[in-house]
Amino acid sequence: MAKNNLEDELDDELMADKSEDIKKKSEEPSSELDLADTLADQLEDEEMVKDWKYLKLSLEQENTNNYYLHVNHQSHGFMNYLVSKVLKCNGVSFAAYKNTSLSPANIYIRTDGTRDIRLILKEAVKLMRTEWKGMGNAVAAMKI
Repeated sequence: MAKNNLEDELDDELMADKSEDIKKKSEEPSSELDLADTLADQLEDEEMVKDWKYLKLSLEQENTNNYYLHVNHQSHGFMNYLVSKVLKCNGVSFAAYKNTSLSPANIYIRTDGTRDIRLILKEAVKLMRTEWKGMGNAVAAMKI
């Protein structure tokens, strides 16, 4: 009997040690989760600090009437919208974009040579501003 009681006590101690180990292990992932949450919060704070007011563009001339416009940090939706406005400008024969995760988005623009590329891009920006202003007025007129 005494032996059984001693074995039972040892078993109880071992079980207690194992449960403490399990508790410690279960606490570790929560600390890792806390660390992950902290890092995610820091990244969100850094993104809020970024100034998204201006686009970073660079223009590269391939030959006389062919250009590449490199646009940093923009989505497919914005690139599609920008290309649609460039296509509406006089003097543009062709425009298309390519956006990958490996390099900045590129817009290929072919002109007919009658207008300067910078004037074409300014006209496209004017078209976008006009449309956005109209959307702002429409939203302001909405009654909720």
